Amino acid sequence: MSQFAAALAGALTAVMVGGTAVARHWPSPSGRRRAGRSAPAEELLRPVEALDQFEAYCPAEDRPTLQLRLRLGGTVCIGCHNPTATTTGDAQ
Repeated sequence: MSQFAAALAGALTAVMVGGTAVARHWPSPSGRRRAGRSAPAEELLRPVEALDQFEAYCPAEDRPTLQLRLRLGGTVCIGCHNPTATTTGDAQ
């Protein structure tokens, strides 16, 4: 690469970096970048609290534990993560 091309590439890079720095600070930030919350934090549920929970017998732990009902059927023990399939009673 010739010296002229190297000098031109360096000058172009410097101009682009300077332009980026100016563009990031213009217009000056107002301090508020996100919209306000629509619901107070007290009304929102944690992800675990939003799940359908019930207490049932866990065969892996051999005691009643807290279970989660799955959307596609079945349950999962919260303690050991043992899945338990549920039957609908149609199987013969």
